[in-house]
Amino acid sequence: MEDSGIRGQLNVFWRRFRKNRGAVLGAIIILITIITAIAAPHIAPYDPYEQNWRNRMDPPSSEHWLGTDQHGRDQLSRIIYGSRLSLTIGLISVAIGLLGGGFLGLIAGYYGGVLENIIMRVMDIMMAFPGVLLALALVAALGPGLFNVMIAVGIWSIPLFARLVRGTVLSVKENDFIQGARALGARNTRILARHILPNIVPPVLVLSTLRLATALLSAAALSFLGLGAQPPQPDWGAMLSQGRQHIQTSPHLSLYPGLAIMLLVLSFNMVGDGLRDALDPRLKN
Repeated sequence: MEDSGIRGQLNVFWRRFRKNRGAVLGAIIILITIITAIAAPHIAPYDPYEQNWRNRMDPPSSEHWLGTDQHGRDQLSRIIYGSRLSLTIGLISVAIGLLGGGFLGLIAGYYGGVLENIIMRVMDIMMAFPGVLLALALVAALGPGLFNVMIAVGIWSIPLFARLVRGTVLSVKENDFIQGARALGARNTRILARHILPNIVPPVLVLSTLRLATALLSAAALSFLGLGAQPPQPDWGAMLSQGRQHIQTSPHLSLYPGLAIMLLVLSFNMVGDGLRDALDPRLKN
């Protein structure tokens, strides 16, 4: 009976989600990007690090579909391999924010009291700083590099997840089934695992998808400023920064990495909106 109930909920979710054509299109683009990242060694026509000084800044051609950069490297190959970095940055950054913020929000919302006040005041202090400024300060303290960017963007996301989880826990823990579980002698760990966590998954899933878009954009911005991935790594933000020096003579150096960033960020935003509409209880029949 439980399996059939879950199957029925998934069917309802899919029917609602697929009505949003933008969300479906975004999911297809994300799926293609994931497949491209996994199969990059088999799809990329050239080695992304191979330099050919005789073909510097060549425009798109039959040999190099997206042209070459200032070092003669194939742009298409670098963009394909750059999808690996972008997805890795987004997933690890959001995972840091989700695990850190989710744990703090869960503790603050369920136990309350002085512990809640301390946790949420720290979250308020972190949110008082503009997100990009906070990430810049963290990267400046930790030093430039891809790993440090992931840590910085992940820490920036912690207050958002903490506030969302805390608010959801506060609304769920007052329900009758929570009071019934307490009356039956259920331990706090069991109540959290069996009754509260399943109810906070939908809003957390929506926020995680939207934060993936923000993380990708923030990481690209930090790489554009030279604080993220370092040469010769094929990072989209770094490629965009390097191409802007030749934008008048070779616009393809900035155009295609910029389009890749825009397309992937837009896809995650569209999927996030679709998930929100499909999972929002107020919109269910």
